[in-house]
Amino acid sequence: MIARLIFSLTLASSLPLLGNGGGYFRGGIRSTGDIELFEPEEVEKIRMLDEKLTIDLGTKEAKVEIRYLLKNETTGKVRVRFGFPVEELFDDYMGMRPPNPDDGKDGKLKYCNDYKITAGGKDLTGKWKAESSKDESKKIKGIAGWLVSELGFEPGEEKPVMISFTSGYPASNSFVSERTFDSASIFKYRLSSAACWAGTIGTGKIVVRPAGAAADEIKVLKPVNRFKKEGSSWVWDFENLEPTMADDLEIEAVPETRGYGAGVPVDSGSWAHYANRGGKWTMQHANYQVSASSTLPPEGEHRYDASLLKDTYQKGAWSEGAEGPGIGEWLELKPAVAKPVVAIGITPGFATSDELFKANNRPRRILVNLNGEHEFTADIPDSRDYCRVPVNAYSKPVKSIRITFKDVWKGEQFDDLCVTQILLESKLDKAPKIEPSR
Repeated sequence: MIARLIFSLTLASSLPLLGNGGGYFRGGIRSTGDIELFEPEEVEKIRMLDEKLTIDLGTKEAKVEIRYLLKNETTGKVRVRFGFPVEELFDDYMGMRPPNPDDGKDGKLKYCNDYKITAGGKDLTGKWKAESSKDESKKIKGIAGWLVSELGFEPGEEKPVMISFTSGYPASNSFVSERTFDSASIFKYRLSSAACWAGTIGTGKIVVRPAGAAADEIKVLKPVNRFKKEGSSWVWDFENLEPTMADDLEIEAVPETRGYGAGVPVDSGSWAHYANRGGKWTMQHANYQVSASSTLPPEGEHRYDASLLKDTYQKGAWSEGAEGPGIGEWLELKPAVAKPVVAIGITPGFATSDELFKANNRPRRILVNLNGEHEFTADIPDSRDYCRVPVNAYSKPVKSIRITFKDVWKGEQFDDLCVTQILLESKLDKAPKIEPSR
């Protein structure tokens, strides 16, 4: 979703000159109407000696960190004005929504949040500059604007630069009767714009890691034949790379998913939902017994016991009843039939309304223990949306699941931790029989 650095340079001893190297140059076009366009200048004066790119893929967003080592290869001082291109305009998904040309132009970004840049350990500012060109070429299409900073180099100086940000995924979803559709969640990153630097990228390493996304579901769509699997991560090491658009990254964090109601009556205690995730069938269900470390006492007709976690229609929520914000409280689930669990689905907080969600505490980090022998932690976004927590590296039949709450998002009114729903997800050996939609 995000591209990489393009620098425009001004030598202290001369006027800006239009560079003739690679990169996203506009062929001498510097303005459209009264608006000045961002243009790299004399980029051949700076060499990228090293780049380390780390991408941590969650189910809803990716956390990105890039560390560069840059060198002024001239004998004069250089004042660098550089822009980080932000891609906010994407082709529509399934024809449901055309790209909006005004997306991101007010500086309110969806796919580049918490942007931070430092040079030599010191913070730099990034000022938003909208991309106003009507250029529809592949190199410019999709860029909504630039986060522009300035940086000075002494003659021959090497300087480390670090950029970090959080990137959401462009996606679409729909719901008809008991059938759902969620498009694939794809992370994009432009490596090709580094072609404007002096020479090649000396050395580089790109690491893609699961950080909530299921390790076995991550797919590197582009570039081809670059990455190697190392454990649960994907790694690309390179030397003397002159990147082209064929090197730009597209990584599928979550596959396209189609859901189907299983047709089981809600009051049977065996509600189920089938899902086809990237061609693999799973079943989500609430066929378990549940107990809690504590429960908030009933208030009139309102109750908060853990059995509400199995309610298909999410009419209520479990609320812990201990002193404090709920840290250290737990829920324990015992599936009716012991099968391997590939994911645990959580609807956090009191999600029946936005008002109740904000009023009460929500899970922020959980510790999951399976069968008393396999543990892992997971971060839960502060959202009313259903959160799928993958179970990695454990394939035994699961007889017990304990979820301990290690941190919370604080409520605005109450200090009670709430959870609306928990579903378990297991693999199916074959495609289920799908009932016609009603």
